[in-house]
Parts: sequence; structure tokens; C-alpha cells
Amino acid sequence: MGLIDADGRVPGTQREGIRAWPRDDTGYLVQPRDLEFLGLTWQQVDWWRRFEAPLGTTPREFKDMSSSLFRALCAGCERPRDYDVRVHGSWAFFFSGRHKDFPTEQGLAGQPVALERLRQWMGDTPPGERPARRPFETLYKLGALDEKGKPVGPSDGDFHISSDVMVAAARQKWDELKDAGKLSDEDLRKGFIHPKYSFVNRTAVREAFPDLMKWAAVWEERLGRGVVPSLFPSSGPPDKSQEGYGISTHFRDTDWVVTPPPMR
Repeated sequence: MGLIDADGRVPGTQREGIRAWPRDDTGYLVQPRDLEFLGLTWQQVDWWRRFEAPLGTTPREFKDMSSSLFRALCAGCERPRDYDVRVHGSWAFFFSGRHKDFPTEQGLAGQPVALERLRQWMGDTPPGERPARRPFETLYKLGALDEKGKPVGPSDGDFHISSDVMVAAARQKWDELKDAGKLSDEDLRKGFIHPKYSFVNRTAVREAFPDLMKWAAVWEERLGRGVVPSLFPSSGPPDKSQEGYGISTHFRDTDWVVTPPPMR
């Protein structure tokens, strides 16, 4: 049927070179009015469909971003394939996933700005004829507030990096920080591997790989959105598709894999 999976992935693979036009799991097909409200052009969606650039970027930006990431990971290394990099999140999938419903007037009660923007976007379209899930940056474009009453920002650019080499270096740094009493109570409570999301502790990664953090800061400034690298073993994140909402970031054919630049 061409519908999104639990993570929000639109059918189509990088190997095939193109994916379907975005449609949520109820069959709602993204329309021109949706692209206009979200600030997306047909060209941007075409780049995204062809795995040339995540939403909110251009092919040139994404190529530069990817090349500079591999330089930060393994400048001068002879085995770039030891570093598996995949793009995740709504900028890579278009939708946020089945667990994040499209906003309603009732849900935005008390947020007059967001409520008015939703009405401008959807007009008198009945609920059953609206998207069921959130497209890329829906809450940001609505000017919605989060649970703390703060404006929702642009969607993050998520990168999953899977590398046993990096995990070993991060583990060594973790042990050093722990022995020196430099880990926070929260770090110690959650442990080296995050109990829910299974990525390596961010403090250990930050301290072990300063060049990676500098890379993220540079691109966050250039793109105007958070750039978030998460580290996993070479086997990738565990398969959690049978848990909870079925959300899982384990390796699969529909992943957007970032290829390293040619060796010189």
C-alpha cells in the first residue's frame, strides 16, 4: 500500500534510488498545501525522495556535511568502513512515526498562535481527511509549545554512528571519568549504554571525540538545527520492533546510509 512503518519510513530504498511520495499509515497523501505550510519545495522533496539531501538541506550541504563527518571520525584512517553512518529522524523519513499524532484543535487549546496556524493550514478539512501523523517540523511551523511551555524548535538532524573502534575508545574515556569522579549522577544512573535508546553515554562520547563535537557544532550553526550524533556498536542499535510502539532503529534495507568519500 506504500504506507509508512512504525518509525515513519516511506517505502523505497537507497539501492533503488528513489522512494514513494510521502503517505502516512492511514493513506493520507501529502498535498501541495502541506508542503507550502511546511516551507518545503517540490525540489526539496525530490532530493529527499532520491536520497540526495535530507529535508531542510541541499545536496551540496549534505555532501559537505557527510565528507566533513568522516574526516572528523577517521582523518587519515585506512578503514573508513569501520564507521557505519546512517541518517535518522523526520528529516530523513518525512514523518515522525506512528507514535506522534497530527495536532488537533483540542490538543492545541491554550496555544492561540499554534491554533490559528493550524486553522490556516487545514481550514475546514474534517479530521478524517487530515494527516494522522506529524510531517517534518509540524510543531515548529505551528509555533507550538512543548510540555515546559517553551516554543518547539526545528527538528534535529540525527546521525547514528556504529563503530566498535569508537565504542572501545568511549569505554576507556568512561572508565577514566568514572575513576576521577567526573561523571554526573545522571550519567552513573543511566550507565555507559542508555537503558532506553541503547546509544553510548553522551558525556563519554563528547570527551572521547572532541572533533566530532566540533563538527556537530559547526553544522548546527550552518543549518540552524540541532545536529545529534549517537554512537552504537558496529552491529548497530538493537531490534526493538516488538516492544512498545514498535519503534526501532536497528539496521534495515530502508536505512539511509552515508557513504564515506573516495580514498585519495
